[in-house]
Amino acid sequence: MAPSRSQLINTANTLISAYNKWTVPEVLAIQSPTCMHRILPGNQPARSRAEFGEFLGRIIPIIRNFRLKNVDTTPWIVDVEERRVTMHLTSTAETDIGTYENEYIFMITISEDGEKVDDIAEYLDSLYSAEFVGRLARETGQELK
Repeated sequence: MAPSRSQLINTANTLISAYNKWTVPEVLAIQSPTCMHRILPGNQPARSRAEFGEFLGRIIPIIRNFRLKNVDTTPWIVDVEERRVTMHLTSTAETDIGTYENEYIFMITISEDGEKVDDIAEYLDSLYSAEFVGRLARETGQELK
């Protein structure tokens, strides 16, 4: 039986909760074994679950206390037939050079059983992110790749 709209929304909320715990095991726990994560726009390659876990392991100590929040004025788009949820989110985090803030559109595809996330397309303010990460690298010597 295909997941219901409410189950898709619940899984999307679980993804946000996992990010807000900001540990590699928590973020990966909601992802299916075959989950692919793409950060867009740009030319970064898609990352497998394991590759994304390695990436997170490098950035969690540098971008600390990351928190995602739903933008209340933008309703989520839920496509029950395709098992997709599109969310407008913002983030805040702490770094050695000050507060990191960004804005996102997360487009996720949820597994057939409705329990895990199979695909994440994360669109972010890439200009802000590139400038902030560049400044962070210059001022602290910390690399985020």
